[in-house]
Amino acid sequence: MKIKKIIMLVALSLLFVSCTNTNNKVEENNKNIEKKNTTAQEESGEHKKIGVIQLADHIALERSRTSFEEEIKNLDKDVEIISKNANGDLTVVPTIIKNFVDEDVDLIYAIATPAAQGAKNGAGDIPIVFSAVTDPVSADLVKNIEEPEANVTGVSDYFSVKAQLEEALEVFPDIKNVGVLFSTNEANSKFQIEELNKAADDLGLEVIEVGINNINDVSTAMKSMENKIDLFFGIQDNTVSSAASIIAESLKSAKIPSVASEQGPVENGILMSTGVDYESLGKVAANMAHEIINGKKVSEVPVAYSAEVKKIVNETTADALGLSDNEKLTEDADLVK
Repeated sequence: MKIKKIIMLVALSLLFVSCTNTNNKVEENNKNIEKKNTTAQEESGEHKKIGVIQLADHIALERSRTSFEEEIKNLDKDVEIISKNANGDLTVVPTIIKNFVDEDVDLIYAIATPAAQGAKNGAGDIPIVFSAVTDPVSADLVKNIEEPEANVTGVSDYFSVKAQLEEALEVFPDIKNVGVLFSTNEANSKFQIEELNKAADDLGLEVIEVGINNINDVSTAMKSMENKIDLFFGIQDNTVSSAASIIAESLKSAKIPSVASEQGPVENGILMSTGVDYESLGKVAANMAHEIINGKKVSEVPVAYSAEVKKIVNETTADALGLSDNEKLTEDADLVK
């Protein structure tokens, strides 16, 4: 009897060991399959990570971000987006970029010139696609527009300042003095001021320019130019765009018409704009990013320029300035309140 029991116990032990070994092999096989699947996903370009840095909160940059994120999700459904906003504070840009590097992102989408410059300085060889940059060459982001030589390309929001002034003169033929604010911290703004002065000189206009350090300087700066200008020109400057509602109220009180280079400030009270569509820019940037994260070299993705231009007029501001009956103002324009 004892011998039979011993034989049974040995048999059970061998069965247990056999089952354990089988389970271990199954588990090991499952791990190998999972590892192979993960490797296959990585090799196929799935589960890519994109870091998005938005410099500040204003309509143009927000549209550049949301349209980019929506479009890239349509193109690459498994892409992971890590979105950060510097809230206008240039000192936090390097920290955000370092966070993207630590997260091992596959690409950085940088919205506005200082954000793109910060990405270039701190991202190493991670590909960068920028948007809302007026002149990428003077901002030292690229040297060759057609074949970007490093790891940076993107979409410029450039639109001829002279063309915008000519549009303004069609509506207000008697203007002589044009006022402009610009941020002393933005290379992007310096380029536009130079172009504005040249265009104004060609058209027989004088430019009254005032530099500001931050949004707190805006009210005082506007007061300083109110009695000197016939028209205010809002360039594509992040600080100025963020303060559009403050500027618009000041101009309405002084009965001075205004023009902006893009749609956002008009929605915040500036009178009119004939400029670029930032939603379109975001979509173009997303298509560029899609090509790059799926294997295309940055040098094979030229810097793009917006082909879509919109005229928009703020109806409420037009009423406040007594311009509701000005047919030239509203001709071919979309109206907002």
